[in-house]
Amino acid sequence: MTDDERNKLKSIEILANLIHSEEHRLKLANENYLKRVYANFSVPAKADNRSLEKISQMTTLVCFYPDMIDQIVRLNLLEFIIKISGPQYAASIRSNAVLALSLLTYHEKMFDELIKRGVIDLVMDLCKDVSGDILVKQYSTLALVHFALNKRSINILISKGVMDLFNSFGSIDNGII
Repeated sequence: MTDDERNKLKSIEILANLIHSEEHRLKLANENYLKRVYANFSVPAKADNRSLEKISQMTTLVCFYPDMIDQIVRLNLLEFIIKISGPQYAASIRSNAVLALSLLTYHEKMFDELIKRGVIDLVMDLCKDVSGDILVKQYSTLALVHFALNKRSINILISKGVMDLFNSFGSIDNGII
């Protein structure tokens, strides 16, 4: 690994740590630091796995904090998160993406967009993937539970066969979800 690569990873790690501080996270948002970071990762396939994993961790943190919802919308992070949940990415990146999706269900402002963008289908497909990583399946299950906690999505989940999906979880590689 080159010095530039190490510095890039360290920079992303520092930014991620700053997300925990309300003062710093708002400064990162208001002074467009986050916009610049995500602009560099707008095409995730061009990023190296280590950097993308750090960015996916930071994205999960951004989604955790309710005061970041306007940034999430403004930066169109949902598009980024959906992209990095794809099978071409490492399980660690995908699990961070699915956890971020799960956290977004708590934001009423994002809920309709999650439904419209087919996130329930995406998450259910991840749960059904027999060759999928168990950590991705765990976070996918958590996301489905978070969707189920919202009364507006119960009928959608039922119509998509979520009850059959939950009944089949016991047979996934002897793993416990």
